[in-house]
Amino acid sequence: MSGPLEGVRVIDLTGTVLGPMGTQILGDAGADVIKIEAPGGDPVRYVGPRVSPDMGAYFLNLNRNKRSVVLDLKRKPARAALLRLIGTADVFVHNMRPAAAARLGLDHATLGPQFPRLIHASASGFRRGSALADAPAYDDIIQGMSGLASLNGAAAGTEGPRYVPTVMADKITGHVLASSVAMALYHREKSGRGQALHVPMLETMLSLDRKS
Repeated sequence: MSGPLEGVRVIDLTGTVLGPMGTQILGDAGADVIKIEAPGGDPVRYVGPRVSPDMGAYFLNLNRNKRSVVLDLKRKPARAALLRLIGTADVFVHNMRPAAAARLGLDHATLGPQFPRLIHASASGFRRGSALADAPAYDDIIQGMSGLASLNGAAAGTEGPRYVPTVMADKITGHVLASSVAMALYHREKSGRGQALHVPMLETMLSLDRKS
């Protein structure tokens, strides 16, 4: 597919909604996105209506314009294969918690010296360095903690918080992730250097608070 990111290769180690939405946007813009899945597949494969047992419509929409490779990263040969793929890439994206990425040697501190032109992009629930940096997060948790559910409940005139009936935090953070990668690629064109970027869900949603 042609587009402004034609010739850019993205290694996509993300699952569920946030990361796949960000890389879907990059793929729609012409990037060559290679999605890495565990042997069990992305959990979203099995969500919602589907003709094929492991190819739900939601999954297909989030992962269009991508190629796919299955790697069991618990095995050393699979981790070595992933590193070889990263060595061919412009961008590496994951949505693991920081400590989990470090345990696998997939954090920027490990990969940056090996691949100085690589854009290392990650997204997780909370800001790095915060008390919650390695806490698990899902869309409803972030809607609640950011105040979005409270604002939505007040706007609807209901008692108490009310969730937005879509994975709003995942989707908005995915868009911010994609735009951040594009800016990092522009920086690399001028400087020749890659960099690390991290997009936290909570802080991204807090930036949308109407009272801020």
